[in-house]
Amino acid sequence: MCTRRHPVEWKRAGGVVIRKPSKDNYTKRKAFRSISLHSCMGKVVETVAAEMLSEESKRTVPLSDGQFRSRKGQSGINTAAIVVDRVHAAWTNGYIPGILLMDIKAAFPRMANDRLVNLMKVRQMDRDLQ
Repeated sequence: MCTRRHPVEWKRAGGVVIRKPSKDNYTKRKAFRSISLHSCMGKVVETVAAEMLSEESKRTVPLSDGQFRSRKGQSGINTAAIVVDRVHAAWTNGYIPGILLMDIKAAFPRMANDRLVNLMKVRQMDRDLQ
């Protein structure tokens, strides 16, 4: 049964205040450090659930090769290497390459994602969009 809530026990936290070492004056707040102690069970469940959802989405709806964000094994270095490779391929084929990088969610906060992707496809902005 899914309640969409973490048990109260997983939300409880405690805290302690400890002295920082080698401070001259322990009457000042800067001489202390606070440490928050949380139950890690909620984080474990969230991590497992996220991993399961990620694997299921890969199996049922494969991501486009143009999708780099939030993909395991796709670092910024991988992304840059792919872009450089595509630029070199364009030069080899006599094209003048260009690139447009933008945060679509921030640029179009009120537009439905499906609608925006469709408009970009109609204008042939990127064949890799899904």
